[in-house]
Amino acid sequence: MSEPIARRKIIVDYRINATKCQDCGTMYFPPKSFCYNEGRASHMEDLDFFYKKGALYSGTVINTPSSKFKDVGAHISGIFEFPEHSLRIPGRITDYIPPEGSVDLSSLVGREVVPRFRRNYSGSEDGLVHYSSLNFSFGDEYYPHQEYVKIEPSEEVEKPGIVGYGVYLPKYRIKNEGGGVLGVTERTLPFADEDTTTFSVEAGKRALIHAALDSTYVKKCFVGTESPTYAVKPIMATVTQALELGEKFEDGYFSGGTDSQFACKAATDLYVDAAALVNYPAFGGEHVMVIGSDNSQASPGDPLDYTVGAGAAAFIFGRRDVIATLDHYLSYTSDTPDFYRREGEKYPRHGGRFTGTPAYYKHVLTAMKAMLKKSGLAPEDINYVILHSPNASFPQRAALQAGFTREQIAPGLTVAKIGNLYSGSCPAALGAVLDISEPGDKILMTAYGSGAGSDSYVFTVTDKIAEKRERSVPVQDQIESPHKEYVDYVFYRKMKDIS
Repeated sequence: MSEPIARRKIIVDYRINATKCQDCGTMYFPPKSFCYNEGRASHMEDLDFFYKKGALYSGTVINTPSSKFKDVGAHISGIFEFPEHSLRIPGRITDYIPPEGSVDLSSLVGREVVPRFRRNYSGSEDGLVHYSSLNFSFGDEYYPHQEYVKIEPSEEVEKPGIVGYGVYLPKYRIKNEGGGVLGVTERTLPFADEDTTTFSVEAGKRALIHAALDSTYVKKCFVGTESPTYAVKPIMATVTQALELGEKFEDGYFSGGTDSQFACKAATDLYVDAAALVNYPAFGGEHVMVIGSDNSQASPGDPLDYTVGAGAAAFIFGRRDVIATLDHYLSYTSDTPDFYRREGEKYPRHGGRFTGTPAYYKHVLTAMKAMLKKSGLAPEDINYVILHSPNASFPQRAALQAGFTREQIAPGLTVAKIGNLYSGSCPAALGAVLDISEPGDKILMTAYGSGAGSDSYVFTVTDKIAEKRERSVPVQDQIESPHKEYVDYVFYRKMKDIS
């Protein structure tokens, strides 16, 4: 597909855009600039179905897909209906593997579906990756439908901080045998049409819903990852287009940002930058979105392969309706070659003994202890402790050495059930802690990135957290969902290696 055609499909498919003639009521998908019935004088209304729910109208099982969809395998292709607007559009069901043999499609027709931003196909190994929201999951299964209600920002606080967040964990999981590996008993993995870009869009979508913030107020987007879709082409541009961040102008948006790389602290390193931006007068008091997203990679058979996960967490920073103020920050860095991946190599490598000491423990403990000294806080003043979690053993050991208790760190040890999300590790754990925090709670978060460095933050939860809680999809609900599906190691490796 040529770049101009791809661009036209992006504008239509990312948001499922349609038009409706206000004179005769005719619906058009793809959208048209005028009605074929009323002519060029017709009045057209633009409609957006990105946040809407629909239903499966009809479908068929594709057992032998074309080469473009060979990675997805057998799937249901069909027609999807949005009854409120009498719109029917083509698409496919994702995150559903048809059982072998015949499928009773009559039992699926009429079921609620929710649009999902997924990759459709790539032109070739070195071609463009094509994304679309014409992919639907069943609304009564793992991914719930969330209504996007925008509320005008009101109360401004002295300190900037988090105004909303969203954590996205894929549906599929794999278990570790026995008691797990370094405390990791199971972990998340992407479906065939998921990657760090789709994770980022879904997490950002949830953050906007949770904040009830109009996306036009978000004027900067940072994505931290070490498993980008492209070596050259930012994820944030796709996120900006799909989520419509910033004011729209023609077919683009007055918004900026970048992708960053610092191993597992690529996203958390930007929290202070986001807070500084929203505090900067020339920025106009607007908002910044920071996303940590990874399909964490490891070579087959490597010990790391049994602790890595997949997913994303998005945080929106601002000065209005803040749910957690950013009170303190510091960072500690050294050139310690503990974990790395050379250009062109698919999997990272360990630098021997440096992975634990003096890499992880030295940086995390130094940053954490320095933060306590800088903030004037003692371990007992902190309600929750979040540490980067390459596994469930390292953070517990570090927290105990710093004088914290198991009760303080337990709520943020999401790694045990989802694996190490790399750039999404601390952000996802922070989401899990905010899910249960109360006003006045203090949260100490210390991230770690190989290479090496640690960022340490102290947040204080505000009264605003309670009124936004009903709009979140709690991390624990995703971890414990009865609709998650377990797979074997062969399926796991296949899904890991597609992206």
